[in-house]
Amino acid sequence: MRYLILSLFFITSFSSFSQTTNSIELDWSENLITYPNGEKINTLTFTGASLDEKNSWLPEYSHLQLTGSTNELFTVELFDTEFKLLSSTERQILRNKSIPNDIKPSINSRTIRKQTYQQINFIPLRKNPQNGQLEKLIRFSFKLQSKNQTKTNLQNKNYLTSSVLKSGKWVKISVDTTAVHKITYSQLIEMGISNPESIRIYGSGGGMLPKMNAATSLDDLPNNPIYMEKGSDNIFNSGDFILFYARGPQNWKYDETSNEFIHENHLYSDFSYYFLSSDMGSPTLIQSVASLPSSNINVTGFDDYVVIDEDETNLLESGRLWLGTTFDVITNYTFSFSFPNLVAGEPIKINTNLVARSSSTSQFKLLSESNLIGEVEIPSVNTGSYTSSYASMIEKKFDQFIPTSANINLDLEYEKSSPSSKGWLNYIRINARRNLIFTTNQMAFRDLKSIGAGNNALFLLQNSNDKIQIWDVTVPSSLKSIVTNYSNSSTSFIADANLLKEYIAIDPNGDFPTPINLGSIQNQNLHAIAPTDMLIISPTKFSSYASKIADFHRTKDNLKVSVIDPEEIYNEFSSGSPDVSAIRNFVKMLYDRSSSELDMPKYLLLFGDGSFDNKSDRENNTNQILTYQSENSLIPTQSFVTDDFFGLLDDEEGEASGLVDIGIGRFPVNTTEEAQIVSNKILNYNNTEFGDWRSLICFIGDDEDNNTHMRDANKLAEQVETNYPEFKVQRIFLDDYEQITNSAGQEYPDVNVEIANSINKGSLIMNYTGHGNENGLGHEHILMLDDILSWKNPTKLPLFMTATCEFSRFDNYKKLSSGEMILLRNDGGGIGLFTTTRLVYSSPNFSLNQNFYHHVFDKDSDGNHLRLGDIMRKTKNETASGINKRNFTLLGDPALRLNYPKHTAKTIQINNINISQPTDTLKALSKVTISGEIIANTGENLTDFTGTVYPTVYDKASIKTTRGNDGDPFEYTEQNSVLFKGKASVSNSNFTFSFFVPKDINYNYGNGKISYYANSLNSDAAGYTNSIVIGGTNPDANNDKIGPEIELYMDDEQFTPGGMTSSSPLLLAIVQDSSGINTLGNSIGHDITAILDQKTDQSIILNDSYESDLDNYQKGKISYRLSDLETGEHEIQVKVWDNVNNSSENQLEFIVADDADLILKHVLNYPNPFTTNTGFYFEHNQSSRELDVLIQILTISGKLIKTIEISVNSSGNRVGPIPWDGKDDFGNSIGRGVYFYRVKVRADDGKMVNKFQKLVILK
Repeated sequence: MRYLILSLFFITSFSSFSQTTNSIELDWSENLITYPNGEKINTLTFTGASLDEKNSWLPEYSHLQLTGSTNELFTVELFDTEFKLLSSTERQILRNKSIPNDIKPSINSRTIRKQTYQQINFIPLRKNPQNGQLEKLIRFSFKLQSKNQTKTNLQNKNYLTSSVLKSGKWVKISVDTTAVHKITYSQLIEMGISNPESIRIYGSGGGMLPKMNAATSLDDLPNNPIYMEKGSDNIFNSGDFILFYARGPQNWKYDETSNEFIHENHLYSDFSYYFLSSDMGSPTLIQSVASLPSSNINVTGFDDYVVIDEDETNLLESGRLWLGTTFDVITNYTFSFSFPNLVAGEPIKINTNLVARSSSTSQFKLLSESNLIGEVEIPSVNTGSYTSSYASMIEKKFDQFIPTSANINLDLEYEKSSPSSKGWLNYIRINARRNLIFTTNQMAFRDLKSIGAGNNALFLLQNSNDKIQIWDVTVPSSLKSIVTNYSNSSTSFIADANLLKEYIAIDPNGDFPTPINLGSIQNQNLHAIAPTDMLIISPTKFSSYASKIADFHRTKDNLKVSVIDPEEIYNEFSSGSPDVSAIRNFVKMLYDRSSSELDMPKYLLLFGDGSFDNKSDRENNTNQILTYQSENSLIPTQSFVTDDFFGLLDDEEGEASGLVDIGIGRFPVNTTEEAQIVSNKILNYNNTEFGDWRSLICFIGDDEDNNTHMRDANKLAEQVETNYPEFKVQRIFLDDYEQITNSAGQEYPDVNVEIANSINKGSLIMNYTGHGNENGLGHEHILMLDDILSWKNPTKLPLFMTATCEFSRFDNYKKLSSGEMILLRNDGGGIGLFTTTRLVYSSPNFSLNQNFYHHVFDKDSDGNHLRLGDIMRKTKNETASGINKRNFTLLGDPALRLNYPKHTAKTIQINNINISQPTDTLKALSKVTISGEIIANTGENLTDFTGTVYPTVYDKASIKTTRGNDGDPFEYTEQNSVLFKGKASVSNSNFTFSFFVPKDINYNYGNGKISYYANSLNSDAAGYTNSIVIGGTNPDANNDKIGPEIELYMDDEQFTPGGMTSSSPLLLAIVQDSSGINTLGNSIGHDITAILDQKTDQSIILNDSYESDLDNYQKGKISYRLSDLETGEHEIQVKVWDNVNNSSENQLEFIVADDADLILKHVLNYPNPFTTNTGFYFEHNQSSRELDVLIQILTISGKLIKTIEISVNSSGNRVGPIPWDGKDDFGNSIGRGVYFYRVKVRADDGKMVNKFQKLVILK
């Protein structure tokens, strides 16, 4: 039976909206949070709690309940509550925290894939209203009740069904400022416009799109009215031009609260884009509107604004905040502004936004002409704290300064409070009043003072001429030219001033900026895309590899897949400008259009790396596909990057708020080589070799923070062992190993060896909990880049789950993280990672990790295991809200399924007794015979499964205690003592195997376990039984006194003693014994061991490296990869015990040759001399490589008489025999005598070497 482990942010559905939950218990504990700088915070938590710095580290309970497609509103009520008084330690943790007198749960409606859920949240702590003592909630139930009210839905969005870009010739242009732009007739011709007199301009330009879904966003490209100058012949031809109004990337809007205009820089582009075509019909010309007949207010001035806001520095290399000028060595800068025709005597509004990092209060001074305008005091920050803000930011307005000139010079001085203090300018923004006097060739204006209900304003533009035009550009796509009056060098018009409007005055004969021609673009029509299961967004340079992934899923999984260039998305959804919201809005269009689950998009693969710097083209930047960065950019614990943004698709969602609706993954690739590596991994994954690695889950636990991480890792392991016992579990707890101290600090070299062994042997999932960073795991340098590069597992790729800090910070273009390297490794690593990109916390990590194991073994309605994207989506949605879960991302293919064993291996009999009946106890020194069968995952019998089964028999579980290297020892229970590991034939789905129970078992009686893995040519299975009792001893045991036979080799069985190897050879030991080989190791000194170069203090345990031969428990092979051996002579000694505790030893000498060059030794032919046939042999130092071998036989005089060419893939370091029948290239026998031969060998990396020898023919 599989037991469900309670998650406190879980999803349930009730048949009636007035039903109640069963009693829920909270498992409380203390939790120590350790930051990267060593700072520690003790918190109170419970299993499944959401811990968030914003909640002052108070634990929050969350529950998500399905209420179907209803729009009803609900209330929530707690009842049957049971509280417990806090201990003195717990009260100390909560000191200075604000705890309410009562628990008041909140309830909010949430949507996942168009199904409605109710989210309940509360902090289960209170101050007892009767006695004022602090209490924690330990048990409760709750009830949802309909309010008989419905929520107001947002209006459904009707998307265009096709894009204007679907047909015709199109040219893309860019602008960098908001202004009227000019394109001449000849320039249109140069752009390839075939019919300039029919030119149209489409696009919206402007700033960024909103990040909330409810906000109005662009849907395809609007048509923009243009001014067309045709000259005196009234024909648009040479010498003529068009003018059009274009909005630049910097956005300005009026803020009612501050009564000024504020700006927003574009995070993703320094340009705005428009599209030209002459194939869409007649040009849309600017229409004229009449001036109103009367006015009640006169306008002779207007509001203008200028800002200096440079995006140069991102302090945390995270988030959206980019700063400009740095005040450090130089602490005084001057910033110049110009406001022609400034209204005299009227103060301007100066907004400063300033940032400083200083351990004590520092300040800026703002001056003009040496006169102090004001001071800005910047609060200090705790520069030694990771939880504090990295720097302080203050915005301050100065609105009393009256400039004496239109040219304003502002001096900004930073007064350091200490040598290490440092300041930055975010921006200086000025709002000022100017007289409405025309300057240059165009002038934009607007007037706040004239706005009012019923107002009609008379605008009087001075210094004008009779050619001046006034355009109302408030809505650029419906731009109008206002009919004006001209008199006495002034142009006037009357317009309604109920609302703020934007105008621009232009002189058509003046000079105007010209847009940049970016060339023609291909037709596209994303608005007409059919419903699709999977979207792959890929830059053009990766499109061929993205298409291979698409074809793979179409063919293998019958998925509807579309590969989309992000530029096409930008063209239709953000007027050509890169924008994260454009990608999200495109996916949302498909989501909104879907009428059923079948039509909804399910997976999004971002085929390209991302960067915290989404805009620049600085060297080595990795912004292949945009990233969503958090608004917070100054607090390290609250700044993040998340791809979840692209999957928050419901109307009430946006930014990083909501529940994910699709499975999202990313390939962090920057080059075509990396794209090829990752795509090949995906394409080959389902064809990788079978093996019991597919049923193994490895849990690695860090040893810090009062054993929190080992405890969490152990709970996760127990969760799998309890709910999915057909999977084997391996524990690698750091505190189980010797910790050494050297110049680099504390290290666990044996842990790295153990992890490498586990990787190389293979695991389905590698799960880590503990500390980490971009460079590796733990404080003891676990899993560094060099370790990852040493792995040799090209056909056994695990999924990595890393509950640790920023192990895969893919958006840092300055450094390749260890997590990224795992995916980008060419000949090994992992198939994907569910991993972290920023700082995360252990308690919510554990909750998310638990939820991961709620779903990673789940199956869909068709009986198939979930895909990675579904696992990720369900895991995140089941995990409580907060930043922590946003810091987890899937680096991998969201539509991929792991290589789970497909069928079930089942025990039928033990010693000819059916497993359903009481069976014999498995006693020490007894022979046991097990039989079983392979059944389908549906439970049906299989009759055509023929292959091999790999049984592993375990002794009873035992209690283990760690060393206590960094604190108290940790105690846990593990069932990993292997009595027998073998392999047996499976014929027509049936199998039988025998083994000999070792003398070294635990003699107490208890349940052991048999784990099975089996595979045929095209399928596999896994299973288990724990219905075996092990204990006692066989009174009739045989009297075996002879130890095992041992044969030693390197790399393969052709190796001869003293031969050459690489620096990482494979040790092979062929062993046999009538009583079987002891791999249990329960008794001291009875392990299978290897000692290299007589270093007895560094004995290598080989128990797990032994495997019995097929259908023969008495004989088997030990395979163990040595690594990083020094060049030169070595000796290895191997000791093996049989199950009766007889031992034998053998030793082998070998020579490690330098891998840098290809080396040949022991080049010979045998027999030599010979009469009719011989074979050529040689040894080399390039094992497991493809070698091209050329053998040339020559006469004494040097004449070539025979050439032999062959390619070999040598698993070891010895090649041969390469046969020769003694005949020349024409098939004629060669005469008796002495001949020379040359052996020339070329490796697949281009290395080459040759050796000469001689042979003798006798005949």
